[in-house]
Amino acid sequence: MKRKILQGLVLVMSVVCLQAGMVSFANTEELDEELMQQAMKAYKTGVSLYRSKAYDSALASFQEALKYNPKMTDAYYNIASIQVAKKNYDEAYKTYVKIIALNPKDYDSILQAAKISYNRKNYSLAMKYLEYIPEDYEYFHIAHQMYRDAKTLFDAEKNKIERAKITTANENKKVLIDKFNSPAGMVVDSEGNMFVASYSDNAIVKIDKKKNRTNFIKDYLLDGPIGLAIDSYDNIYIANYDANNILKVTKGGSVSVFMEKVSQPYFLYIKNEVLYISEQGNDVVLTYNLANTK
Repeated sequence: MKRKILQGLVLVMSVVCLQAGMVSFANTEELDEELMQQAMKAYKTGVSLYRSKAYDSALASFQEALKYNPKMTDAYYNIASIQVAKKNYDEAYKTYVKIIALNPKDYDSILQAAKISYNRKNYSLAMKYLEYIPEDYEYFHIAHQMYRDAKTLFDAEKNKIERAKITTANENKKVLIDKFNSPAGMVVDSEGNMFVASYSDNAIVKIDKKKNRTNFIKDYLLDGPIGLAIDSYDNIYIANYDANNILKVTKGGSVSVFMEKVSQPYFLYIKNEVLYISEQGNDVVLTYNLANTK
């Protein structure tokens, strides 16, 4: 049987032109002559019924042919065509997938599966199918155009989703503290108080749960505070960027030099009682076991 697909990029599934001729059987050597004759007879009956648009009867004949030869891909293809004609696109898609599983190089079925995916607006899936179609395929120009259209729509849809996310993020954005001079690292203690490093003011600002703001630390030791970390005892560690050291502030506000000779410390992080320090001046990350200080 020669398969024929409508020319041009049409977003409605094409109807297969059935012509009498050769029928491809898979593993026909495994079928005895009687089964082959019965499969062929049922298949030809299906073709005749299909031409007269007696779809239900044709479908029954093609299904009968498959009982004799379960790998008769042309019978499956015609079943899918009937399902498309009856607008049973979900069933048609499943049938095309079955054909592709039997013959991964059945590019007619791949193209049809891509069309259904395209019409469902599943552009990414359509593109995946179309990527398998080679340039020497008879209808490659249709597949190529469909791929371009699918990619254009996919990109537009993706951009729309990203814009919606940005819009939602902007709508949910609220100013907690304003008129803050160079805010940098932030931590929250066990009582819900926030501490923010004010790089330009050389201060650690405290914002309590009622949003009251006070200078928690304004000390001569502060020199370019930038990164903050807090341990389970609410001790705060400060990356003192311009002074090249790490400061420690107790819960009561006592300030001391915790670590010296750290070249431009920037980011601090604590996990499992280990303090991580990004040392920009030496392009390294340092670690310190805080359990050793207790």
